[in-house]
Amino acid sequence: MPPSLKISDEILDTAADWMVLLHSGDMSNQARLEFEQWKSQSPEHTLAIQHLEQFTQGLSQLPTQIHPQTLVDSNQKFKTAVKRNLMLSLSGLVLLGSSLSLLPWDKWQCDLHTQVGEIKNFNLDDGSQLVLASDSYVDIEYTAHTRRIKLIEGEIFIRTAKDVQHRPFLVKTQSGVVEALGTEFTVQQEKNKSTHVEVFQHAVAIHPHKNTQVKVLQQGLSASFNDHEISSAQLLQNQQPYWTQHLLVVENWPLDQVLNELYRYQHGIYHLEDDLKKLPVSGVFSLTHPHNSIETLAYTHALELKTYGPYLLSIKKIKKK
Repeated sequence: MPPSLKISDEILDTAADWMVLLHSGDMSNQARLEFEQWKSQSPEHTLAIQHLEQFTQGLSQLPTQIHPQTLVDSNQKFKTAVKRNLMLSLSGLVLLGSSLSLLPWDKWQCDLHTQVGEIKNFNLDDGSQLVLASDSYVDIEYTAHTRRIKLIEGEIFIRTAKDVQHRPFLVKTQSGVVEALGTEFTVQQEKNKSTHVEVFQHAVAIHPHKNTQVKVLQQGLSASFNDHEISSAQLLQNQQPYWTQHLLVVENWPLDQVLNELYRYQHGIYHLEDDLKKLPVSGVFSLTHPHNSIETLAYTHALELKTYGPYLLSIKKIKKK
């Protein structure tokens, strides 16, 4: 770096913000355009990015061990943590990271998918209706004997149609198989590899991969399951999947759960103070404009919103003066 050109801590902080978003896998086309514009605004911006890129060469994602609290507490601590984790990744995982087996081939080659914030409706060949929630990926496999949907990631709503060939309708997930019994239902592939099912009409049969137990889940109930077991059934909180209408309808939900749902429809991450996580929330919120929904939450519950770069939001209670 030329001695006459010094990069300020502020520019380095912003560059670090951009690099996290760039390597997170959650960067939208608009965000990428804004990043390129920022980088070209001055030589210092370009050099700051080049300086940080030496730690991210060859990696497709940042390490997942970095907690949002680290970012909120201190940008300097965050940058140190990023560099330490990236150097460890480069020294020990570079060959593993380049392995073809680690690439998300299922997602890249899937039949149908949605972007973050997008909800799409599809009519299947047998007349069934399929709705994909934000950031969802599925494969469709119809044979002479079976109608099968493979849910790779995300959440779907199914309204099955009667089949003249009387083929079973199955949804395959990482945890097992959900069999429709003439029904309307949702299936969500959760981050912990478990599957969540909600039934709005008729029933479904749940078949875990590594358990011979089969459970029939009736209308108005929900349950989660993994490879080995099925949870007890719970009453549905809503009588229909409002997300298919781009709405989040909640009644006395914990604030943390509401934010988790809203953040499925936008890029970025958030940090919420511990004493606010169980704050009860009721209302109807837009999934089309989740930013506006979060601002409405802040206004209603006297919350302070503070952004760190383009991707991290810190949420605190406004202190009374």
